Amino acid sequence: MITVYTILIGLTLGVSMAAPPGPVMTVIMKKSLSSIKSGFLVGMGAMTADLILLFLVLLLKNYVDLTAYEPIIFILGGLYFVYLALKILNEMKSTNQMKELESNADFSYFKGLFTGILNPMQIGWWLTAGLSIIEADGISSFYFFYLGIIVYVYLLCFVIYKTHAKYQEKVSFVVNIFSIFVLLGFGSYFIFSFLVMEGIHF
Repeated sequence: MITVYTILIGLTLGVSMAAPPGPVMTVIMKKSLSSIKSGFLVGMGAMTADLILLFLVLLLKNYVDLTAYEPIIFILGGLYFVYLALKILNEMKSTNQMKELESNADFSYFKGLFTGILNPMQIGWWLTAGLSIIEADGISSFYFFYLGIIVYVYLLCFVIYKTHAKYQEKVSFVVNIFSIFVLLGFGSYFIFSFLVMEGIHF
């Protein structure tokens, strides 16, 4: 049964998933420089990844030890985030950066989808917090979980785009530098974690 408690829990969880700085947020911010639509599509791609992960957790939780796949999840996610950081760095050197961003707008959804699917933090959230909530309250709160994500992502895209329209180069530079550091930081951490899991110690 849907109650006020269920609605509040779902909305809070959605914002808690979308708000913290991380790989998905940096890609949303980066794409929002060119248009609200591009940033929002990244968010919807990442939300689709959440739907897929929710389905997999519900389907496999009683049959498969999903933690056994952590090493491959960490290395794939880490390498992908490093790739994204280097791609942004390369774009910063290009004089046609905004033109390139606009031409790639159609791929924003898929970039969000792949970033979400390959994000060890997102996967880990579903295997821990997400699974615990499902066991305790069922899936009813997740209807509003996705509503919370949609509202937060749209507001973030709107603010980034409008701020960029006013301040142009300064906002582009700050978002790009922030994105590079966050993606490289998370990418390096996940690659390092993979090496530790494989028994390589430093």
